[in-house]
Amino acid sequence: MIEVFNITKTFGTGLWRRTRTLAVDNASFSVKAGKTLGLIGMSGSGKSTLGRLALKLIPCDTGRIVFDGRDISNFTARQMKKLRKEMQILFQNPETSLNPRFTIAESMAEPYRLHGQSRQKDIAEQIELWLQFVGLSTELLARRPHQLSGGQLQRVCIARALSLQPKFLVLDEPTSMLDVSVQAQIIEVLRLAQRKSEIAYLFISHDLDLIKACSDEIAIMFQGRIIEQQSTEDLYRRPGEEYTKKLLDAFVNF
Repeated sequence: MIEVFNITKTFGTGLWRRTRTLAVDNASFSVKAGKTLGLIGMSGSGKSTLGRLALKLIPCDTGRIVFDGRDISNFTARQMKKLRKEMQILFQNPETSLNPRFTIAESMAEPYRLHGQSRQKDIAEQIELWLQFVGLSTELLARRPHQLSGGQLQRVCIARALSLQPKFLVLDEPTSMLDVSVQAQIIEVLRLAQRKSEIAYLFISHDLDLIKACSDEIAIMFQGRIIEQQSTEDLYRRPGEEYTKKLLDAFVNF
């Protein structure tokens, strides 16, 4: 579904942005339709930046991105707007993902309006269906974000992302702010959506247990580079890189 080739990204730092910091260094990965690639790495290794680069939310310095058979590397903002509903992201903190002034119904309706669906009755029906899909009562539609729990807010964000029926979804540590029982519920909702629609997931996390449980393949990121990508089973059985071995050993011993 998506292939990323030799992506590089630097950011300007310092007072005048003259110092260049390499955030992503010649990174490549691929995710097939209906599959999940887990992306593991230490904080600051470039995982979230890579996810945003893959979606072209930020421009890369060099590299290619092929989405659903199309090279989108040089797509303009106008061209990308047509693809946005097919490429979505779920952020770590649901509280900052929703407008605090909007009701849940208004937040859920916003993507439909942005992508040209304006019939209020159709939108309302779709919103109710997706809210029920993620296990929430339609009674929550009249509430605002501060009136919902963290788990409920993340389910709303999932429903909103899925409502446009994307082909590729970046999950940027979507359960790290939630307790373990709620994490399991969120993962099950995402699995159900994937089985239903063959969505490709890039699941970014620092939790090896979680990544192992929900990923078909795992990519290891270190200092801006993807140093290894294998099937989950093979990675745990025969890690190819010394850093990967140390990472797995440290997690098991912890």
